[in-house]
Amino acid sequence: LVPAGDPSVLFTSAGMQQYKPYYLGVETPPATRITTAQRCFRTNDIENVGKTARHLTFFEMLGNFSFGDYFKTEAVDWALELSDELGIDRGRVWVTTFGGDETVPSDDEAVRLWVERGIPEKRIVRLGRKDNFWGPVGPAGPCGPCSELYFDMGPEVGCGGPDCAPGCDCDRFMEYWNLVFVQYEMDEQGALTPLPRPSIDTGMGLERIAAVTQGVVTVFETDLFAPLIAQGAELAGVDAQGSAAIVRALQTMAEHARGAAFLVMDGVVPSNEGRGYVLRRIIRRAVQQGVAIGIDEPFLARLCARVVEIMGEAYPALAASHDEIVAAVGEEESRFRRTLQQGMSILDEALRRARDSGAELPAEVAFELHDTFGFPFDLTREIALESEVGVDEAGFEALMREQRERARAAQKAGAFGGGPGELEEFQRRSADLPAEFVGYDRLEVYTVVRALAPLGDGRVALKLAESPFYPEGGGQVADHGWVHTDTGKLELDDVVRFDDDQVVVARPTEGSVVQGQRAKAMVNAVRRHQTACNHTATHLLHNALRLIVGEEARQAGS
Repeated sequence: LVPAGDPSVLFTSAGMQQYKPYYLGVETPPATRITTAQRCFRTNDIENVGKTARHLTFFEMLGNFSFGDYFKTEAVDWALELSDELGIDRGRVWVTTFGGDETVPSDDEAVRLWVERGIPEKRIVRLGRKDNFWGPVGPAGPCGPCSELYFDMGPEVGCGGPDCAPGCDCDRFMEYWNLVFVQYEMDEQGALTPLPRPSIDTGMGLERIAAVTQGVVTVFETDLFAPLIAQGAELAGVDAQGSAAIVRALQTMAEHARGAAFLVMDGVVPSNEGRGYVLRRIIRRAVQQGVAIGIDEPFLARLCARVVEIMGEAYPALAASHDEIVAAVGEEESRFRRTLQQGMSILDEALRRARDSGAELPAEVAFELHDTFGFPFDLTREIALESEVGVDEAGFEALMREQRERARAAQKAGAFGGGPGELEEFQRRSADLPAEFVGYDRLEVYTVVRALAPLGDGRVALKLAESPFYPEGGGQVADHGWVHTDTGKLELDDVVRFDDDQVVVARPTEGSVVQGQRAKAMVNAVRRHQTACNHTATHLLHNALRLIVGEEARQAGS
């Protein structure tokens, strides 16, 4: 679940994630035809987990890929062939295709292929770019239209609307397979050029195809989830088919138990940032739902142990991580339970006042719940929305910024005297002038000073168009070096990461440097090499510890 060599994302969120270099043409695939079963994790729909028939954070994606080998005809033929092999009734299969827009033409070829193979046009829905077009991964690169296969679960589980069809948000149509036809190269202006060797990227959700083939309406009724939901109901002393709130809670607990178990298996531990925050968030969300239906004792580690029983044969590493999973999840639940009841009392009272006055939940309440009682903001917002109360998100973010600035100022007192928040304010003003990091390939570049501002301690903050300087992150400290222009020289003190952007902090050593100037940026190559050696040494030491002590020795920083 933790992607290798791709810092752009926290988790592997799609079957093709590891194949981006192949589609971009920067690496050569080991074969032109590949099939995979890839475990994935997504949080973009976490608020819907437990509410709908299909939304999950953790899932397994089955895929078949062609890198310049077979293309659209074979992908369509084989999708139907495997659907037939799985016993799926073609009479209940619907298909979507890309309907075209002002930039990209409609995928009429896909429509023709489906019709020729017996899918009537009345069961083919043309959708727009948001739903049925993939890529490019960056501002330019390979991309193409999608065609998705849906299974009609029946009108009795739908919304009843006259226009209900694939693309509707109700649970009637279950998308079970997405075929991506990578056939264009898009430049930065949006112009399309047909690829000489088009490719295929498909993804079939295992949990969804299980629902279709097992004859159930939701993924939670499959044999992947049913034992977990039954155990949750037993722990709570409730009927698994009880009220909507009970069903939702049990489904959320089961789903998040699976996600937590696999995240811990892959080395993620609960924390307040990055991947660890996501793990903490799903654990605490599951615990809150369990407490809401009457589970008074810690339970989530037991559900995670059941996940290991169910899936340990398919994933031996999961079985080997049993003790770590139970310990990490159990400790996190115990920590949250210490403050959950008091925090919920505060939240319930604040929500009552907000409802009575028709106002939002105050930012100060959300901040107190986060800072004192360990409520992830997303959990507070979700509970508030269930009560039809909004939350002052802008005010919460402002309070969080103030807290971070106070902490940073205290931490760097003496080392950074420029005053709290100066770099954040500079980044806010210059966010539309991102720096492109090129330091993996070049240690010296000719570039442009795109933004520059003095700091309160006599140093300057600057943004370079292209920067060879590595910002602190990934367990490695920032580069040192120099920036020279025709009128002045700077010596670097720090390079601060802001997501995919960076701000350089430097001391003037000669003359003055001004915004807009051409500049030569030079990394201190000796220090970079020493830093890289030290960083690599920590990984070697970590591997040695795992060989000697065991797999439980895990590196969390260097």
